[in-house]
Amino acid sequence: MSKFITGKELEEAVDRVIWEADEQLMIVSPYIKLDEHFRKLFTEHLLKPKLHITLMFGKNEGRVDKSFNKADFDFFLQFPNISIVYVPNLHAKYYANELMGVVTSINLYDYSFVNNIEFGVLYEYKLLSLTNSSDDDVWDKCQDIANENEVIFVKRPIFQKGFLGMSKSYMSSKILLDRTEELYSGKQLAKGKQKLEDFEEELNATTDHSERPIRQEIETKKGTVYYAAKQPTPEKPFEPGYCIRTGEKIPFNVKSPFSKQAYQSWSKYKNDKFAEKFCHFSGEPSNGEISFKKPILAKNWKMANPA
Repeated sequence: MSKFITGKELEEAVDRVIWEADEQLMIVSPYIKLDEHFRKLFTEHLLKPKLHITLMFGKNEGRVDKSFNKADFDFFLQFPNISIVYVPNLHAKYYANELMGVVTSINLYDYSFVNNIEFGVLYEYKLLSLTNSSDDDVWDKCQDIANENEVIFVKRPIFQKGFLGMSKSYMSSKILLDRTEELYSGKQLAKGKQKLEDFEEELNATTDHSERPIRQEIETKKGTVYYAAKQPTPEKPFEPGYCIRTGEKIPFNVKSPFSKQAYQSWSKYKNDKFAEKFCHFSGEPSNGEISFKKPILAKNWKMANPA
């Protein structure tokens, strides 16, 4: 069933979509700005790990704060089961849960709801209907758009399954991807390697979800070679400062012992005791004896102290 709506009826329909969501909530809006009313609606779902929120926004590439300010973005990061996707050429607006959807002209922007003349079409499922509605087509199209664009943030719930898998209880949530810093850096987003469909819908508490180690490589003119710690020569005296994860040469700073790329990887979990591979002072293999908290091998502390 579809219905044309505007004015107060449109406002109430969007509110219902958010408030009544139980399994799925999709928000597609180029511009997002939350007032206290919207925050109260969304806060209802803070303790609902089985509800997956998919949020897509766009416009203002390089200055995304004009489309989605950092405070509102951070508000959504606290939800236990959420995906955030950036679509630079997004202009469509759509709000839907598992039972109803609204295709509309209105952004999720407090000013628009109070001041603008906006239209929309409301779709609601009939319980006895066996045919797909136009809302199914919109939903599927939005899923395609989400998979074709840059995934910014993914958090998934971890469940402990009961006897024979007949029940499950929520344990916690895990951040699987966080490109927030890159998004708000003021630069154009690099092409991501992962699509939204690559991420599991939920995680099993009995499975190890630690980050898989990746062999680090450095490009040289002769081709790809694996890093080996360099020894000082008379022509090139020794200089301290190596990334503790990749071994590449960086400025010596015990408070920042990662290369930029390695730091982005480490910052997903920020485990300051996670065993790293190279001594920050000498660049030699550490055999897991160093970490962000202790980036220098014990035998090198005296030499590192003057530096």
